[in-house]
Amino acid sequence: MSALDPHIFRAYDIRGHIGDQITNEACELIGKAFGSTVREMYDMEHPRIAVGGDARTHTPEFEDAVIRGLVSTGCHVLHIGQTPSPINYFTICDQGLDGGMQVTASHNPKDDNGIKLQVRDAVAHSGDNIQTLRKRIDAESFITGEGKVEEYDAVHPYIDHITTMFAGVGEGLTIGLDTGNGVAGPVYKDVLEKIGCTVTGLYIEPDGTFPNHPADPSKAATLKDLQESVQTNDLDIGLGFDGDGDRLGLVDEHGDVRSADEAILLLAKDHLSRNPGKPVVFTVSNSGALESEITKWGGRPVMCIVGHSFVEHAMTHEGALLGGEQSGHFFCGEDYYPYDDALVAALRILKIVSSDDRTLSEMCAEFPTVYQAQELRPHCDDGEKEKVIAAVTKNFQKDFPVETMDGGRIDFGDDAWAGIRQSNTSPCLSICLEARSPEKLEEITDLVMKEMSKYPEVSF
Repeated sequence: MSALDPHIFRAYDIRGHIGDQITNEACELIGKAFGSTVREMYDMEHPRIAVGGDARTHTPEFEDAVIRGLVSTGCHVLHIGQTPSPINYFTICDQGLDGGMQVTASHNPKDDNGIKLQVRDAVAHSGDNIQTLRKRIDAESFITGEGKVEEYDAVHPYIDHITTMFAGVGEGLTIGLDTGNGVAGPVYKDVLEKIGCTVTGLYIEPDGTFPNHPADPSKAATLKDLQESVQTNDLDIGLGFDGDGDRLGLVDEHGDVRSADEAILLLAKDHLSRNPGKPVVFTVSNSGALESEITKWGGRPVMCIVGHSFVEHAMTHEGALLGGEQSGHFFCGEDYYPYDDALVAALRILKIVSSDDRTLSEMCAEFPTVYQAQELRPHCDDGEKEKVIAAVTKNFQKDFPVETMDGGRIDFGDDAWAGIRQSNTSPCLSICLEARSPEKLEEITDLVMKEMSKYPEVSF
């Protein structure tokens, strides 16, 4: 039986600390398990699997280990090397592959790493499937075979496809670009310039030590340099991306951060103008404004549990072509593939702005005013999270309606709510708070913090 830490097998990918959780041995075993699984899924001797990774210093050796595992099961590997995660997904779809493995810890700190898994059509292999993979490793139930490895240039086909799709969209636009020394910098800058944007870049060069700031645009602090650049250089829009290029942060022409909710609203209004009555998927951590506005625009709002793979699965179930979540993952499947691609979402927003006389801030001013606290992510050990969330939910249910599909989304009335759930990527909780007035936000914040103070397992 393997000695892998079960906590690395999370809800929608595999992730942990290098050295004690993520090791060469672990990556090879995961490659063996995934290769065996894909062979059984499609009844094939030699499935074709794309393998790539982010810019972390330890990623190349983990890629090699994953490839060893896949090849030992008979898989034929297209090694695409250092690439943003959306390029892995694109390659699966563009080349008709049977799956993909991307070595990345996304927005996590530099000493973490992990693996994202996809099957055909770049569908995330997640949830219960990841736990089944863990059990397969524990049982050492691997198929053996003779595979092979081919080096494959995945970058240029992606660039060619995207620049053709959005040709001329950026003409006249001045863009700030902060990729936080993640893997996306060179590719995304190239695409933006090829479609006509004038780009002012920050931290474009990939550096897996992340020397300037964490590569996580869902955090306001991470976007400060981008905000300053937009203001100083009088730019039209600022775009921030995470470590593997699948999360987007948005800054308007005044240097103000626009939320993921506003990005979804921009995309939804545009999408529904061509696709009336269609569903738009978002999560329990997104603003209540999404439900009201999508309904007003003739769409069908669909709420699901948090996690980019769960948004993807809900979109498939509902037949949706648009979805997103609070962390900055966006799925724009109209005239494209239905996986999350932060660059495609950014380019769709640029297209919306370029075709309107208004600025980004003026377009967002149409949406309801909401007051949101910065997401709180207090530490809570993985083994304690579920117990704490259950207790918190039970206590709030005594006085308020609570949606329990993912932790607890507490309805405090007057369009005010709080979401308390466990993180699926790190040992912490996620607490989101929203109201339609500062006073109400303060009131519900006090209620939530008073409740959370009861639990010594939670540290802020």
